[in-house]
Amino acid sequence: MRAGGPVAQRAVERTGLTRVTISRRLARLVEQGFVSRKGAGTRPTYSAGDKLWWQKQWERQALAADGEGEIWLAHLAPIVTALPPNVRNIVHIGFTEMLNNAIDHAQASHISCSLRADAEVVQIAVVDDGVGIFQRIADHLTLPDKRLAILELAKGKFTTAAEGHSGMGVFVCSRMFDRFTIHSDGLVFTHDHDFTFDWLDAGHQETGTTVLMEIARRSARTSTSVYDRYFDPDQSGPDAFLITEVPLRLAALGSDLVSRSQGKWVTARIDQFRRAILDFEGVTGVGQGFVDEVFRVFALAHPQVDLVAMNMSDEVARVVKMFAPRNTAL
Repeated sequence: MRAGGPVAQRAVERTGLTRVTISRRLARLVEQGFVSRKGAGTRPTYSAGDKLWWQKQWERQALAADGEGEIWLAHLAPIVTALPPNVRNIVHIGFTEMLNNAIDHAQASHISCSLRADAEVVQIAVVDDGVGIFQRIADHLTLPDKRLAILELAKGKFTTAAEGHSGMGVFVCSRMFDRFTIHSDGLVFTHDHDFTFDWLDAGHQETGTTVLMEIARRSARTSTSVYDRYFDPDQSGPDAFLITEVPLRLAALGSDLVSRSQGKWVTARIDQFRRAILDFEGVTGVGQGFVDEVFRVFALAHPQVDLVAMNMSDEVARVVKMFAPRNTAL
């Protein structure tokens, strides 16, 4: 693109601004990093810079008519061409999955989306003003505490509309991005690749849902590498999703894991998987009832599920070894 030719001329024709004004604005965009300039004098060339910024809001009905795929093609695909192919693919998956969830599940009036990028990171946000995701799941499953909805999301294979969804979107996207965060119903759920565990925290957003996704611009991660870790290539659809990771600290609700009820919360629905990785990171104490419920009662009833414990503290490991059956693999 040449400033003295097509770029400047098209800008003048479309905006009605003078060539001098266009040149000044191009210079400002170069300085801010949104546009890259090569060459000197009166005939430089311009291309997309490292910085990207895009934001738009729609009525949900309009989005439902167009679909998330059309929104990607019309608005985002043209501006992310400079991203590395693997990162662009992950951004594509994350944006369309989370936008589709908001369209189909949130019962929202409006949905807004944004994308920001610089030389280091790419960030996406999908925000709706509908029913909070955690409360919706808690109501659907009749959970005693909406914080347990986060545990169900973290496991994967959960959906409130099984006829049209597989329940894999949140799980997969949380593993593809460097950081994946959901704000809703006064709670915050985060999965971060810089840490070894998911965490739950108090938040300030009481209505609607905000999903934030971030990935390093130079990330080497690919969507295929994530699929390979959790899915069986010889299967298809939801049946291919065979491995889950269960962050046990999300079942603690601020206390130690001691009760059979907590054990049942942890093991709910994991019989749908071939392997369940039980992540004890952040768990400071367990009780006999919890250990027996998970490693004996559930394990005997579902021998087809391989339970794999990881990140136990020495104290927790001693208690688990004390009360779990002798043939338990820890």
